[in-house]
Amino acid sequence: MGHRKQSSSKVIESNQKNISRKFDSLKVDKEFLPIKINCGNLETIFSKDNDFNKALAIVIGTKPDFYKQAPLLIESIKEGLPSFIISTGQHYDELLGYGIKEFDLENSIVCDLQIRGDLMEKSSDLIMKFGYFGRFLKKKYSSNRILPIVHGDTLVAGIATLSWVFGLGQKVGQNEAGLRSMSPTIIKDIKMNVYPNRSDIEKFITNQLSSSWFLTREEPFPEQIDTWVCSAGTKFFFVPTKLNKEHLLREGYPDEDIHIVGNSVVDAIGIKRMKKPEKSIFELYPKLESGNWIRMDIHRRENLTNHRFNAIIGGLTDLIKDSEFRVVLVLLNATISALNRFDLYNKLKDLEMAYPDKFMMTDLWKEYGHVVEFLDSGKCWAEITDSGSLQEELLYFPKVSSFTVRFNTDRPETVFDAKGNLLVPPINRMWLPKMVSTIYDKGVDYGFNFKKKKQIYGNPGEVSKKIVKIMKKEFENRETNFFPWLHQRFNYWHEKDDFDYL
Repeated sequence: MGHRKQSSSKVIESNQKNISRKFDSLKVDKEFLPIKINCGNLETIFSKDNDFNKALAIVIGTKPDFYKQAPLLIESIKEGLPSFIISTGQHYDELLGYGIKEFDLENSIVCDLQIRGDLMEKSSDLIMKFGYFGRFLKKKYSSNRILPIVHGDTLVAGIATLSWVFGLGQKVGQNEAGLRSMSPTIIKDIKMNVYPNRSDIEKFITNQLSSSWFLTREEPFPEQIDTWVCSAGTKFFFVPTKLNKEHLLREGYPDEDIHIVGNSVVDAIGIKRMKKPEKSIFELYPKLESGNWIRMDIHRRENLTNHRFNAIIGGLTDLIKDSEFRVVLVLLNATISALNRFDLYNKLKDLEMAYPDKFMMTDLWKEYGHVVEFLDSGKCWAEITDSGSLQEELLYFPKVSSFTVRFNTDRPETVFDAKGNLLVPPINRMWLPKMVSTIYDKGVDYGFNFKKKKQIYGNPGEVSKKIVKIMKKEFENRETNFFPWLHQRFNYWHEKDDFDYL
């Protein structure tokens, strides 16, 4: 028996040696760009006399961040809160990054992380740099506690939060927290290869208001992952609606940390309505001034998969050929890539040439002010989109109907509470044109009233004030810190010192 054990041991040892010799090196070629720091802006912010030992770090990365976070900066400056911007720099070209200039954010940016690459590369780049910059701030301005405020369900919200919690042992604030996707139960009844008749369409529309909804966490991807990760590292949850708070409470987050404030996008809309673009959208695209247009943008990763994307573009084609509707398709980089991948770009160019008065394609609109101008103009009666933000924004444009081309939505309250948004399943090409035509003919009869939809996200100019007011109160308490410990939540005692042994 002993002899067998010894032999067996020798065999295992021999095999392990053989296995170890088979390993080769796999070189990781990714090289990170350096972090660019504006020392002048930093010194200006931290040299000012103030009554706080804390500062707000408002984080921006993507186009929606620019206009949804800008009102927070404006309001925090008004209230005298030390505040600055950390920019990830991932939208570094003139087109995607124009929002920084449009909302006058340049002078408040203290660093550009210069994040680059695909989804995985940006994630690894961001998790290293965000934490490194946080440690730099902690060392250089040790008498001040920094609270990052991230936004929504972007990659930045998830990864920057993870980096901050792991790198500094402190939590963050999240603007537009608690986004959780849901689908109406009727979605399970539709069939992939069955074209809907009028009765099917009407049933699907009315059931979005009358049937129950259930959680569908898979999409949008990776946004649903981002917002879940962000929640785990958040101390101050600023949620748009009661529904978002209910999601977070169900997941176990403390009631006292969750604040219903509305959505700061309404503040951005208010800003743009007061300050018109220097050059009108109708100067850039004169054709839009005549007629009643549908504006369309499709860019979600899940909608760029083969079957869905062909169904959506097929529906668009039928809408142009078989109806009187006019459509302007706004092309994002991801849209162009999908059109080329599935050999559809030239087909749409042919469609544009065949129906010049009914169909046109444009590049991404650089200024957010142009979007506001067009939706306010009366020249646009509907938006077909898979965007998350536009579902919120369109509640504040009573002249525009909202069609969301997805199987679920992370803003379900825009459907069953506001009655101002309609899900269109991208399951085959017939659903889109039939649903658009049905709503155009008699939308009010189905319970939706796009001209009187409820504006459930607050009043323009007030949302950011609520957020900053809450933060100012926290900042005024010298004992407030952002550590994750349970003994602080239970008010046993509060930590005073940082620790460096993470």
